[in-house]
Amino acid sequence: MLAIQTNPQPAALAIDVGFGYTKAVSSTGGKVIFPSVVAPAGSPDAFDRLDKSDTGYRVRIKKGIDGPVEEWLVGELALKEGREVQYFQDWEKHSHPAHDAVLLAAAVLTRNWPRAGSGIMGISNPALVVGLPVDVWRDELQREGLKRHLAGLAAEVSVNGNDPVRVTFSKVYVYPQAAGAFLTVPDLPDSGIVALVDVGQKTTDSAAIEIVNGRQRLVKTMCFSINKGMAGLVEAVREEFRRRTGAPLPPQQAWETVKSGSLWYRGKQIDMAPAIKKARSEIARAIADQVLAGWGERADFVRRVYLAGGGVLDLPDLKNMFPAAAVLPEPQWANALGFLKVVQR
Repeated sequence: MLAIQTNPQPAALAIDVGFGYTKAVSSTGGKVIFPSVVAPAGSPDAFDRLDKSDTGYRVRIKKGIDGPVEEWLVGELALKEGREVQYFQDWEKHSHPAHDAVLLAAAVLTRNWPRAGSGIMGISNPALVVGLPVDVWRDELQREGLKRHLAGLAAEVSVNGNDPVRVTFSKVYVYPQAAGAFLTVPDLPDSGIVALVDVGQKTTDSAAIEIVNGRQRLVKTMCFSINKGMAGLVEAVREEFRRRTGAPLPPQQAWETVKSGSLWYRGKQIDMAPAIKKARSEIARAIADQVLAGWGERADFVRRVYLAGGGVLDLPDLKNMFPAAAVLPEPQWANALGFLKVVQR
């Protein structure tokens, strides 16, 4: 009979499954980030045994008591070795069949699991906080559907061949993105309208509050999502490459080119830095214009704008396109860190 070991300390997990990266933090100090990419895992072969790198994860999941076993390559390993790589492209990314694989892997990787004894290690039912784009979160059907699904999720999860961990959640909170990042703002002013812009891979979320006599009120008309983000950089690089060579460029190669500024093709190095610089400026301008238009006449009366999300790191021009803008500490982690505060308050 398998023994279940549980951690007696109450636990909480915050998992931000983004279009680009999954970020997760736990109340026990765990922290992990990896690309939100999966691929079905085949049977391990000799090459798997020879590869000793720590790139990405091989995740084995068994749902329920007699449920089927799924095996996935997750993160960098999916990008490196996956043959049917799956990205989260739809706004309703939580309905993607591989969403659970990413979320469960993050849950296991952010916990300090007990090592002693044998059998299945347990998670002691932590509370879980996840996020949705603001406009998706407003849809009660989507929000409550995700909450019910995660509350009923029970699985045995093994990462990279380690002992299986039994994962269940005692309570599930679904929080709007950007509003989560707001909880990490270190220096809110004592009055006025304050806004937060959260730039992700595919979407940008806006949230705003008005502070009067120390009390905060949500400005609902300034809380929304737009369908623009860092993905535009990848498309710009792919289009420029196609224009110069006539050949297609895989998305992962495009991301690597965004980071390095150049790539080798048929023995020749192609300098993409000028095209990337131009694309960064154009995407930043498009995001700022659309957000400011969404704020309408209130845009001129915003006292402070905070910038969050991984996209802020790749679009430095954004800081100059909003009034009195400041980049949050650890902007890529802002939502996950804010989600954790939801449970800890």
